[in-house]
Amino acid sequence: MILYLIPLPINENDVSFIPEDVIKTLHSLKYFIVEKSRTARRYIKSTGFTGKIEELTFTELDKHNPDNINKSILQPALEGNPTGLMSEAGMPCIADPGSKIVALAHELGIKVVPLTGPSSIFLALAASGLNGQSFRFEGYLPVKEPALSKKLMLIEKSLLSENTTHIFIETPYRNKQLLDKIISSFPDNICLCIAANITTDEEYIRTNQIGKWKKSGLPDLNKINCVFLLGK
Repeated sequence: MILYLIPLPINENDVSFIPEDVIKTLHSLKYFIVEKSRTARRYIKSTGFTGKIEELTFTELDKHNPDNINKSILQPALEGNPTGLMSEAGMPCIADPGSKIVALAHELGIKVVPLTGPSSIFLALAASGLNGQSFRFEGYLPVKEPALSKKLMLIEKSLLSENTTHIFIETPYRNKQLLDKIISSFPDNICLCIAANITTDEEYIRTNQIGKWKKSGLPDLNKINCVFLLGK
């Protein structure tokens, strides 16, 4: 009984970032748990799959109701059929609802096998120049006040006392709103890294102190997938 965690490219269907052994494992599977069947089918085709897509079984994960996940979604794996868990992009279960599936797999005694692939979060951290020994992924920060200001105050306290890098993401159309708030809230000597369009030809990764961002101005990040990091 095996559940494979199958990475997808961050940049659409650019499979050059996916190891051959991962593609080989992908092609051996018949059962998949996915966010969207259409994305999964398109990706599998892009990897050079020569079988019949219609013979594969895709079970869509309802990310809006993760508490509804039950044993039935992993029934193929329980019956001895290796099953793949796929995100929409990057690694499953990181900034992704798939962790509920993995937790259930452990509970049911199903072996969980993570496969190697790109993660924008860790690529951004590696390229930021910020502390990679102590870091915290915050996911999405609160959208509304006063919750956002309170969260930023807690992050600043952590930065000053623990030198912990804080990593977070935002819905692309709210990038500017969030960055404006960060620039106005943090001391000039705190570092902000903006990592946008990772692994694409338009990749942009830059770390500056808040004070320098104020002088140089922020890039136009409207509707662009980004990872943000704050550190010292």
